[in-house]
Amino acid sequence: MNVSEIGQLDQHVMRPPVQKSPLIIWVPVVTALVSMVLFWLAVANGWLGASDPGVGEFCECQHPGLIKEPSNTWSNFGFIFSGLSIAWLLRRGTYDGNNNSLTRGLFYPVFYSSLVVFLGPGSMAKHATNAPLGGFCDMLSMYLLASFTVAYAAERFFRLKPLHFTLMFSLVLTSCIIANFIHCSIIFGFFGNTAFAFYILLTVLLEVLNIYVRKVQHETRWAFFSVGTLLLSFVIWNISKTGAPLCYPDSLIQGHAIWHLLDALAAFFLFRYYVSEHSE
Repeated sequence: MNVSEIGQLDQHVMRPPVQKSPLIIWVPVVTALVSMVLFWLAVANGWLGASDPGVGEFCECQHPGLIKEPSNTWSNFGFIFSGLSIAWLLRRGTYDGNNNSLTRGLFYPVFYSSLVVFLGPGSMAKHATNAPLGGFCDMLSMYLLASFTVAYAAERFFRLKPLHFTLMFSLVLTSCIIANFIHCSIIFGFFGNTAFAFYILLTVLLEVLNIYVRKVQHETRWAFFSVGTLLLSFVIWNISKTGAPLCYPDSLIQGHAIWHLLDALAAFFLFRYYVSEHSE
């Protein structure tokens, strides 16, 4: 056998896959289990406070029993499924051929997948109870995701270290929580919503800079899928909220529930954009 034949044989040798830490899947799974147990205990014991009577801004009428808005509550399982799917794909090493922060190491894979999982129970706390503390849990889950997307976009554009990413994440999250308790209306009404929208727009700007200035190699179609899905969900929410033309309070099909499912899909598309990054 000559050298060229040995080389061809070597190309066909199956190399063992890189072993990934089981924590990549177990931390999101534990996040889902613990947060759902806490959600149920909080609802059953009234820890989130008294429910606001009547129909809120999300159209669905309140039902008797523990779960006030069933459709708007259980549709949040979409986030849990999305987050666990992300964790499973990363643990399996599906995208290990791409060289980026989500396909190597442990910190970023666990961070992002667990945040997506937590969006589910966080939003459930709001729609199951229509209580003020439940509403804060809902907004907190959104703030956590926005803080990640801004900090992760900045991490790649400015080539930050994990410590700097964590500091930026904490700064953005703190500013969102402060905005949550400021009683004023700017652009998107509730100031917390305005802060969330601002950081989502900042994320889009930084990702545009990553693509066209930093020249980071991505499959950009996934970014467009994510933004497009998010915009579609926003339109559906607005034409179906309380007082809007497509609001049917007694229907099992709720526009806000569709918003949840589409947002879970947008978070998954965003993951596909992140893991498509590669170095040439």
